[in-house]
Amino acid sequence: MIEKKSPLLLEPFVADYLWGGSKLIKEWGKDPLKTKIAETWELSAYPNKESIVCSGPLSGKSISSLIKSHPAIFGSKIKDYLEFPLLIKMIDAEQNLSIQVHPSDYYATKYEGQLGKSEIWYIAEAYEGAAIYLGFNKKVSKEEIVERINNYTLLEVLNKVPVKKGDVIVVKPGTVHALLRGLVVIEIQENSNLTYRLYDYGRRDSSGKERELHIDKALDVINTKKFDNSKINSSVILQKDSYDSVRLLDENEYFYAIEINMKQTMKIHCKNSFISLTLVEGEGEFSSGERINKGNTFLLSADTEYSIINTGNELNFKAIAVTLGKNMEEKIDVLFGN
Repeated sequence: MIEKKSPLLLEPFVADYLWGGSKLIKEWGKDPLKTKIAETWELSAYPNKESIVCSGPLSGKSISSLIKSHPAIFGSKIKDYLEFPLLIKMIDAEQNLSIQVHPSDYYATKYEGQLGKSEIWYIAEAYEGAAIYLGFNKKVSKEEIVERINNYTLLEVLNKVPVKKGDVIVVKPGTVHALLRGLVVIEIQENSNLTYRLYDYGRRDSSGKERELHIDKALDVINTKKFDNSKINSSVILQKDSYDSVRLLDENEYFYAIEINMKQTMKIHCKNSFISLTLVEGEGEFSSGERINKGNTFLLSADTEYSIINTGNELNFKAIAVTLGKNMEEKIDVLFGN
């Protein structure tokens, strides 16, 4: 018998940087007291930047405190990790983000004392003509990279990739990358805050200083080969009928992520791990009465079946569901109703 537990609505940690905008406030239901938000940390146990339960009897508890006080919520598979492995963000790129690169676990644990950063981007919104930088458009040397940083021509050798709503981009450690203006992105990543900024267009911060670069560390970890564009958008349809579908976005050691499109009703369950559920289109309601609005992220307990109804009239209920990735023989189970 599956134990019934209430879905837990999460309040994210909110951060603003010079490239952020107002879309997360106006269109995604984030902090109305802010005028700009660059990103929200929807599911986070990162120190001093945690998401907090904001519904039910566990309201006010952080993810890290929940792991200690209510470990059953997270399931048995969390024990396979030395620390909480996931970080899920929403990002509003009103302006271009810096050209950056993330280290591997090996480099990060050796030199930084924390995890490296593998991540994926789910493009939730995109202006017409929106794009990203992902890798180089030719093989380059580290000497050429430094020269181009110094003479402001680095962008000429970056691989610019057009993107649209619904695209999925896998960003591996060592791959130079940047989100460009006009994108709202769900970022699913390892629980790390390590970013080595390689180039920032000469921009200055609020105090008038050029933003810090981390060129030496970036060069230590960067992949200088030409990027293979055939590896972009390689997501797989797992379930599909006339109205409903499940699409695998990515799976790796740290996470397993799917996109769910639902017309009427569904049941969702994961035996050995929690699920993070973020609504990206439409609206819905749990059978227990909790409303689900665009931009909400809920923590769903392991080994618990949740029923969800689409209340968005003609709009499909579209959500991103994420669970753990390591040794997960039984992943997220989605059963659609009529």
